[in-house]
Amino acid sequence: MICCIPTKGRPHTKTHNLFEAADIETFHFVEPQEISAYKTQANIVNINKNNGGVSYVRNFILDWATDNSKRWIIVCDDDVTGFGFYDGRNNKRGAEIWRGILGKAGEMPFEIVGVNYRQHAWHEKTAFSINRKFVEVCAAFNVTALSWRYKEDYRMKSDRDFMLQTIKRGFGVVRFNKYYFDTPVVGTNQGGLHENYAAKEDTKWAVKLVEAWHPYAKLAKRSGRIDAKVDIPALARAHGKQVK
Repeated sequence: MICCIPTKGRPHTKTHNLFEAADIETFHFVEPQEISAYKTQANIVNINKNNGGVSYVRNFILDWATDNSKRWIIVCDDDVTGFGFYDGRNNKRGAEIWRGILGKAGEMPFEIVGVNYRQHAWHEKTAFSINRKFVEVCAAFNVTALSWRYKEDYRMKSDRDFMLQTIKRGFGVVRFNKYYFDTPVVGTNQGGLHENYAAKEDTKWAVKLVEAWHPYAKLAKRSGRIDAKVDIPALARAHGKQVK
């Protein structure tokens, strides 16, 4: 198990420290134009293209992992600040949670495995969800089971489209609801896609996502932004996939 961190405009990211503290080897995937800025970081992988977008770097990582004979990889945003587990009684902190998660996931057929936002983990009633909720920010991928790749058409909604593709084409996605990550509110942290969110470009990609996944998706207003609301369970059932 390794962690892959695609990173842009955040040369002083400290997310890798979380994984290294748990003895999980970490690699940073960086555009050629920023290699020199990241010289203090370890395990730099040049992705060979500038400004290729989310889909490009995600596909590069999947192909790189395949070429290097990796089975399970964690792909994590570069502004994650913590991990933990909370079930109402126990509250554990640290990226060590991924060892337990992948121990469970290894016995399941799902190609993508994720965890919850910290602010939601405390009130979850179920231990895990299958093909019911989006997996974002930090997720594990069974590289050997993924024969499809990210589409270039969705930019800021690429991760959501890829998850929906996985439900349609594979076994789908499991999210462990009481395990969580910490991260700044979407679009508020400098670097990454900050400028795109500030320009409200995510609305354009939400519209494209809805067009692609109609009738299971529709536009909705959330926290002052226009986003795509997807009925994930309905999509899964329509394709004969497990929902829980």
